[in-house]
Amino acid sequence: MSRAWGRVPALVLAMVAVVGLPGCATIPRTGPVISGDVINDDPLEGVFQLAPEGPKTGQSPVEVVRGFLAASAGYSDDHAVARSFLSPERRLAWRPDTSVTVFRSLDTLSTRQLPEDDDDSQATASVTPSATAGADAGAAGAAGAAPGREVAEVVVRAPSIAHIDSSGRYRVIPPGSKAEPRYFGLVKSGGQWRINTLNDGILITRNDFNVTFKPYSVYFPDAGGDYLVPDTHWFASAPGSPELPTALVRALLEGPPDWLADAVATSVPPGTEMAVSAVVVSNGIATVDLTRNARLADDRQRQLMLAQLQTTLGQLRTISSVRITVERVSYNIPSESGPRPVVDPAVGGAAVGIDTKGRMVRIGVDGNEVVKGLEDLDSLNAVYGLASPGVSYDGGWFAALSADRSRLLLSEAGSGKTTQLPGSGFTAPSFDTRGWLWTADASGVRAVDIAQAASDDDRVLVEADWLKDYQVEALRVSRDGTRAVLAITDNGEPHVFLTGIVRDESGRPVRLTQPEGIVPDLVSVRDVAWVDEKHLAVLGRRLPSAANANDETVSAGVDRPWIVEIGGTIQPIDAVAGAETITVGDGASTLIVGTEEGTQGRSRPSWAKISSARWPAFPG
Repeated sequence: MSRAWGRVPALVLAMVAVVGLPGCATIPRTGPVISGDVINDDPLEGVFQLAPEGPKTGQSPVEVVRGFLAASAGYSDDHAVARSFLSPERRLAWRPDTSVTVFRSLDTLSTRQLPEDDDDSQATASVTPSATAGADAGAAGAAGAAPGREVAEVVVRAPSIAHIDSSGRYRVIPPGSKAEPRYFGLVKSGGQWRINTLNDGILITRNDFNVTFKPYSVYFPDAGGDYLVPDTHWFASAPGSPELPTALVRALLEGPPDWLADAVATSVPPGTEMAVSAVVVSNGIATVDLTRNARLADDRQRQLMLAQLQTTLGQLRTISSVRITVERVSYNIPSESGPRPVVDPAVGGAAVGIDTKGRMVRIGVDGNEVVKGLEDLDSLNAVYGLASPGVSYDGGWFAALSADRSRLLLSEAGSGKTTQLPGSGFTAPSFDTRGWLWTADASGVRAVDIAQAASDDDRVLVEADWLKDYQVEALRVSRDGTRAVLAITDNGEPHVFLTGIVRDESGRPVRLTQPEGIVPDLVSVRDVAWVDEKHLAVLGRRLPSAANANDETVSAGVDRPWIVEIGGTIQPIDAVAGAETITVGDGASTLIVGTEEGTQGRSRPSWAKISSARWPAFPG
């Protein structure tokens, strides 16, 4: 496998410098839940349309480019204000929707003026019209201007923190990435400077991005049709915008990202497209008209297709139901073709831990409760020492590691027996919803059918060639069973990977897909956990210059939890002294941390000890 970021697509790094020619802790009954800050506002609330200013008479080339950058955040009337900074020849050719590059603020712009013969000038470069997609489209300079026409050139650089591609997928740009200039060629038009050549896409400040863009999920069914799995896309439209339903449907028809594609199914037959240019919404009903390939779907696929569209478009308050047609003809969808797939499955149940006597306990409001029926497992504490427990979603199966991580111990409550699996360097156990127990050790990623754990035939070494030479520090399977998050180190360099789980027809794990790297600016990583279907919790440290959701400045010298939006922003949580492990129940407010002294829960503005039990773990 290539190294950690070899799999991740190259980011367009837009950076800006300007050049022109002269001129109190609480715990609910279901387990430890500590009051805390809301991680993210409702993504469907608080979307505003910016009202940027157009060009002013007598502005210099530098001022025109700055004005254009500020106006690019205004999406009204297809960027009408931003287009007013362009020459008549370029106003309709510029394609702002090809990409978005986010930088911290206009204050980070550095400006300098270059003479025509400066080595950095691109004025003599050949120009591809900006209507052409691609990173080199619209290579700047004022090339293409009529002979004798007065020209100028501006180059822009600024620290970039994120890139959003034409599909709306968000990627964090690591601190220290190479600054690539972006050039603007200007000409005089009607006596005023106007931009004549430029790259497609937009540059936007963090603040403007936060106001204009919001994340939306596009859903895909898992292979069995039991769950719907989200893929996050960012769009610059208010919930009531007529363009947003169309953008979401186009993203759904485009399919899942590469890393997820083999782990989920598609209910939409290949080659199916929108038969008309837009989704029509009337009286709360969204009509999605598809091409004739949609008729190739069988009954179950049609049911899942409707579920995908209803769940995806149902995020918009203007849509209450979805109607599918094929080239304006009704589309039959049997109502009894299967159960509706689950979205964002709940955890439920209390966290477990290992108490000071080496027993498996549930951590609750009134203290630790020893789990009954695990006497055989508990007795092994005297032999091996118990650590890093786990519990299945139904609360009937329990697992733990030996203190030296050389044994994985598995027991069903009340069975009176414990299955022992030998290995080396096991990670904490993770149960999935399909009856498999996951871990990683020196041999690779391993999965065990818990109902047949005593049989070697039901112990799977899951194919994951890309993990060769990596040390897995933690592995957690998502609650829908289609994804896994892994914390790894590569010669001491930390990474967090997201990968899809490919299973055979019986649900048996087969392999992990080529991964997607997230949190590219880690200094260390200790543990990972799922927060919900769209967020992860990562325990570790990031570079001091790393970009946070609200640009908070945090200490890089201590491990802390981070809430990571998959395909989105990263938010720090208050540091926990001595943090070793992290676990989350239903939502970020349930986040708890394990230390050598016990279990810590949120007690704003800091943390409070809620149990003496170590290694807390919610079901899963």
